[in-house]
Amino acid sequence: MLQQKMHSFKTLENLKNSYSERIRQIADERKSGKKLVGTFCLFVPDEIIFAAGADRVILCGGKNDTVSIAEQYLPRNICPLIKSSFGSIINDGCSGIKSCSHFSMVDMIVAENTCDGKKKMYELLEDYVPTYVIDLPQRPDTSEALKYFISELEKFRDAMEQLTGYKITDEQLKEEIRFSNETRRLFHRLYELRKRDPSPISGTDVLKILQKQYFLSPDKLKEYLQMLINEVENIEPGQVHKPRIMISGCPMPGGNTKVTEIIESKGGVIVAEESCTGTRSFWDLVDESKEPMIALAERYIKIPCSCMSPNNRRIDNILELAREFRVDGVIYYTLQFCHGYNIEKQKVQKALKEAGIPMLSIETDYSDSDVEQIGLRADAFMEMIS
Repeated sequence: MLQQKMHSFKTLENLKNSYSERIRQIADERKSGKKLVGTFCLFVPDEIIFAAGADRVILCGGKNDTVSIAEQYLPRNICPLIKSSFGSIINDGCSGIKSCSHFSMVDMIVAENTCDGKKKMYELLEDYVPTYVIDLPQRPDTSEALKYFISELEKFRDAMEQLTGYKITDEQLKEEIRFSNETRRLFHRLYELRKRDPSPISGTDVLKILQKQYFLSPDKLKEYLQMLINEVENIEPGQVHKPRIMISGCPMPGGNTKVTEIIESKGGVIVAEESCTGTRSFWDLVDESKEPMIALAERYIKIPCSCMSPNNRRIDNILELAREFRVDGVIYYTLQFCHGYNIEKQKVQKALKEAGIPMLSIETDYSDSDVEQIGLRADAFMEMIS
């Protein structure tokens, strides 16, 4: 698939070698007794994991190869992210399909109840890897929800202490909060640069580091982010305006760049992502002036996942991002059988229509069977908004 070229970044070239380096680092850590935690979702606070002396990788699958493995255990009509993730974890290599090494290295999976498909998948995962589930209140704007979520994070804190054998102090939590906020601020700096017209970096290139943020070590992520920001800041402003696109909807985990590549091959440029692999992952900071467990609960419960009901905060965020990044149109991206985001599409479309912002809805999976069809629709959309 052809991708419209904008600029070649040395930082992103260096990222190609980061996986093998990270695997070696994790292997060395585990030999020394350090625990590795696997997570799926933004609602699991990294700060608690790192404060316990553990390391963390994300297990969300973005590849089509392992879907067939999962379909031996899971229904075909659930979302490809669940199937790809489950297939990657249980794959023993006998199928001839190679999974990424980090899936087999985790000591414990920390999960969350953001959808029914995931919840039932976690019950099966327990047969393969010890799995801890954080119960997430899904009416977030109530005082009762916050209290309950604080209690769930306290239980998670205890579970991490039992896993690693280290006591998590408030000072350690505060230090991890400060460190994580520094990384979030770097992402904000990168996104500020994308507000230029034309944008100095493609959305597909940004997605590469967004997908890596949950696999790289925290130190390496900050290093790569700073390097990329320095490169982007030094690019001479361009002259040619391209349709400015925001993607809104489901996450795009590692291996899943199909839609972004199609959009940018058709002449658009993605300038923002309202998704878990985009702005939701870093937009809000943790309040460093508050008691750490309360501050963490307040920050993480605000994430506007489609599991929340009502979810007006997400509508507000989409409209705010569309204005802030001066988008010409929104691509509403959903995975097949992701009922939460597919149903919320109606409210998002209504809000965007009232704001005068065109929207194209794309529902897809991880296969390449619909590449031509999506390309035709994206081409027509770019022509309409140009």
